[in-house]
Amino acid sequence: MGWRLTLASLALCCLWAAVECARATDDQVKPAGDAAGIAATQPATTRPASADAPSPIWGVYVGNDVKYVTQYEQWLGRPTDAILGYTGDAQWADYDGCIGWAMGVWAPANRRVLWSVALMPRNATLADAARGLYNSHYRRAAEMLAKWHPDEPVIYIRTGWEFNGGWFHYNSVCQPQNFIGAWRQFVTTFRAASPRFRFDWCPAGCDWFPGTENAYPGDEYVDVIGLDVYDQLKWKKIADPAERWQKLYLNGPYGLVWHRDFAKKHNKPMSYPEWGSGGNDAGDNPYFIEHMHQWFLDNHVIYATYWNSNSAYKGQLSKDAYPNAGALFKQLFVH
Repeated sequence: MGWRLTLASLALCCLWAAVECARATDDQVKPAGDAAGIAATQPATTRPASADAPSPIWGVYVGNDVKYVTQYEQWLGRPTDAILGYTGDAQWADYDGCIGWAMGVWAPANRRVLWSVALMPRNATLADAARGLYNSHYRRAAEMLAKWHPDEPVIYIRTGWEFNGGWFHYNSVCQPQNFIGAWRQFVTTFRAASPRFRFDWCPAGCDWFPGTENAYPGDEYVDVIGLDVYDQLKWKKIADPAERWQKLYLNGPYGLVWHRDFAKKHNKPMSYPEWGSGGNDAGDNPYFIEHMHQWFLDNHVIYATYWNSNSAYKGQLSKDAYPNAGALFKQLFVH
């Protein structure tokens, strides 16, 4: 969600990160198990996610209501392959209770859900997560989600997304070891509940995010390497869509080429859990739609989830705010 920040928010994030760096330096902990005996240093063997999804899963985010899925599908002209579903992170009561609520929201849609489950609520700390103090919450969430669509062989779980920016409370900017420890606790606890879970490590992309690689939890704890990518003109003033594609998205810092090479280095399939066009002054840009689609196909991604919403980022295509981009999207994103 990096591109969806306002400049004021970004400035606050930078100030916050500077303070937290000084505070967090001495609070790094090594990954460890919790009191229940779950050893984060002894993970299950990673299953190859590429065998689970031989063709791209075209997903969508529409908000938290089945009626918006129906509206999107009517516009698209076909059922969507998957829905991007989020769970809560306001505090632990929300974290624990929201799993069942979200399952109830999406059950009537009868669609695959690509789950984004927060690493921790806003009043928690990465250091405590890395120590295993939150594993009971993770266990409760995992046991509930393990019941989701029992006929599906794989349940994709994204947690700690966009950790490399300063805008989320669980960010790794100044404490990568705590992030790694928290991630390992989360994954190990979930794997104990079901072998169907696959875990997506998903940084924010296409800008300068130094230290992203330092927060990689290790190949044993990651099944898919994702990247969130949003078209924008607000902060990177490259007006020509082709030039913007080349300099920012394809070859820029932590862009698509970096993503491909990093995933290849770790022998992991790729995903794009969030991608969108139009917002942050990008406007009607079919060039971005076309080239993202071709990139997905050329690189055999597991799934790509379009942000068809105006929440936080104005990327909704189904209301024809961006008619050229929308028309091309409907033409391309079919099987």
